[in-house]
Amino acid sequence: MGAIILNNIGGLKTKKERERRVLVMKFGDPIHTNKPIRSSHAGKILPRDGTFVRAIENMGRLLILVDFGAAGTEYIFPDDIAEEKTETH
Repeated sequence: MGAIILNNIGGLKTKKERERRVLVMKFGDPIHTNKPIRSSHAGKILPRDGTFVRAIENMGRLLILVDFGAAGTEYIFPDDIAEEKTETH
């Protein structure tokens, strides 16, 4: 599976910052969330660390499927992903 390029993520404030930020993710890449997320399925708080599965677009929004191990998989928004060293400007 090829790399997924996520543009305009991370809650950057200005349009220029959003346009410059590009994060490349591949299947199995580690993901760390920047805040606690409650599972929409089980209602419990998910672990902060997971692995990237895939990205989809739904109704104009980008959603990231993350495998949280024993807690299961969950779709999260790109703004919920903490900034990592893999980004380029």
